Amino acid sequence: MKTGADESSPLLSTSNGHQITGKYTVSKSDSSCSLSSTEAGGSPNFRGEASGKLQRNVGVLSAAAIVFGNCVGAGIFISPKGVYEQVGSAGAGLLVWAITGIIATCCILAYSELGTMIPRSGGEFLYIRRTLGDLPAFLFSFCTAFLIKPASNCVCCHTGAQYLAAAIWGDEVPQIRVQIITVALLIIIGTLNIVSCKVVVKFCSLASFLKLIVVGFLVVCGVAIMVTGHGQTQNYAPSTAFAGSSTKPTEYALGFFFCFFSYQCWNSLNFMQDELKNPQRTLPLGGFIGITMVSLSYILANMAYLMMFTVDEISVSETLGMDSGYLAFGRAGRMVMSVGLIISTMGATCGGIFVSSRMIQSTAEEGMFPQWMAGVSDRLHTPVQALLTMTGLCIMYVFVDTDFLIPCLATVEWLFYSVTFFCLIILRWKEPKLERPFKIPILLGVFLALITATFVILPLFSTSRWTVVIGLSFLPLGCVAYGLQYLYRHLAEKYSGGKKGKRLESDSSSGYDEEEER
Repeated sequence: MKTGADESSPLLSTSNGHQITGKYTVSKSDSSCSLSSTEAGGSPNFRGEASGKLQRNVGVLSAAAIVFGNCVGAGIFISPKGVYEQVGSAGAGLLVWAITGIIATCCILAYSELGTMIPRSGGEFLYIRRTLGDLPAFLFSFCTAFLIKPASNCVCCHTGAQYLAAAIWGDEVPQIRVQIITVALLIIIGTLNIVSCKVVVKFCSLASFLKLIVVGFLVVCGVAIMVTGHGQTQNYAPSTAFAGSSTKPTEYALGFFFCFFSYQCWNSLNFMQDELKNPQRTLPLGGFIGITMVSLSYILANMAYLMMFTVDEISVSETLGMDSGYLAFGRAGRMVMSVGLIISTMGATCGGIFVSSRMIQSTAEEGMFPQWMAGVSDRLHTPVQALLTMTGLCIMYVFVDTDFLIPCLATVEWLFYSVTFFCLIILRWKEPKLERPFKIPILLGVFLALITATFVILPLFSTSRWTVVIGLSFLPLGCVAYGLQYLYRHLAEKYSGGKKGKRLESDSSSGYDEEEER
């Protein structure tokens, strides 16, 4: 099986499950993960061990930890506000969180079939390109690089800025002040990514550890409030738990959007298959264990919120985690939650910019984005232009309301999830003889394709329809961008004497040999 760095894999990943396109290698023993030019064309790669190959040393438990670490982040402190605001009751909110966990688990199993059938790091880009061709794959890359990743990075950083501002000035902080702090933090994080990859990796590792502590402390806060007799028992009483529940399907669809935002990166293992031990076993089992841990953590965290606050209080709180610490343990609890949340959200933002900038850089290296985005600094060994681009995009989204951004990016994200599930169904018909070490019932694939498509369609009939439309508008923009880069490449080839530049190739010509993989 080919796993070397010289393989033209369209999308590889770091050992933490981060998504990175292009020709990369990651050294487990060297956390510096510096970028350097290794070809005449300046193709960037993470400098690894002497063999220059990705090592298969991620087992089932490590894979489960990766899924948990990548999913659990700022979302659990952002999403509850939107969920309960839409569904209207404690019982309905918990039900939405539970259903989301079940759907995410089914999604993991479906992606396990795709991943074991096409055993390469690549994720949706690889599956969509193999099934539907270059244009849909380009649209996925375009929307991910210019909407989904920068918007989610911005939301995460904005959350940290809110907690930082509240810790300094109290709860009533002007929004413009929070936005200025967010911009300053993004500039600092972007600069850190440019200057030192090694520091970024260590900081992200620290933040991942703190996530566990923060979630555990949140549950302790809820239990402490209930034990003292000051808990919100009406949220758990059968007669009142569902009081005030919404009856509009469109509002539940938006509630699911906010929930799914907390489950971002559930598909991390599909982007790092070249590093999985026995991927036919590790991918489905590690993914299942990891997503189960995530779902249980989210259910426990929401139960803790509902022990401490009414649904209306959750719906209006901008600093839910900090409020939880203060309610249970006073100023000391508020400070503990503040520090933990600020560091964990900054770590998530730092890692998000790290990953998404590499996606831009290597996608440009593949010829899909402008070539100036593919540059790598000879002195710093980082993709400076791509980092500046991603940081600039994140800053652009700072001045957009987070309650607008989440459904906007989730619409496009889940559209591509739906397309990927349809690809699974099409490949069953198109390539029935392709070996499938792990296989789900076809009806489950159909259900996932339809339910994720429903989550995209229903909000079109809600009060947030224009939010959804704006998110979907990135698709025609992507088509225009694809046409322009195709025209540019055609003209470049014409005036360079017929010499072809780099371009998107079909999966059949990318060096992927199905027989060799089997």
